[in-house]
Amino acid sequence: MKIQNIIKKTVEEFYDCNWGFRDFLTEDDVRCLLFSKLKQALSNHRQASVHAEVRWYGYSPTKLKYRTDLVIIDYGDIDTNGNNMFQLPSKGYSFDKFYAIIEIKLRRPNDSKSDNKFDETIMADIDKLKEISKNLNFPPNIFYYVLAFDKKGDRKRIISIHNDETNLKSWEGWNHRD
Repeated sequence: MKIQNIIKKTVEEFYDCNWGFRDFLTEDDVRCLLFSKLKQALSNHRQASVHAEVRWYGYSPTKLKYRTDLVIIDYGDIDTNGNNMFQLPSKGYSFDKFYAIIEIKLRRPNDSKSDNKFDETIMADIDKLKEISKNLNFPPNIFYYVLAFDKKGDRKRIISIHNDETNLKSWEGWNHRD
């Protein structure tokens, strides 16, 4: 199975799991659990490597502008000498090839923001993914995902972006088990 298909299937299965409200106390909990699921799903594909908190440069080659929650990178392409296209000298690595970028949003029940404000933060992540793709000239075959879990509104959403096509799965009830 192609790596992109494994990633897509794993992200969708993660989204569809019967997660309880107590499973995710923070956005980092979501990231850690998804990281673990992706690592396990890709264990037979040594060329794919899951990484968290990857930073990207914007227009300036010296100022890091973007941070993404999870990135699946071609393991054989990671260079610790900074010889590749996406160089992060302050972080000590670079790479040219990667398969997917995933952004995660979690809203807690006590969040004072309105539903519209939370939706705006999700749309800002979608816009960020499109912007970094365009500004950094990413290859067209990259997959982007935004996973949003809203404890306050008892709902969740998955958004996928591929080849400039955005697929928003409507907000649906989060039938949590708590």
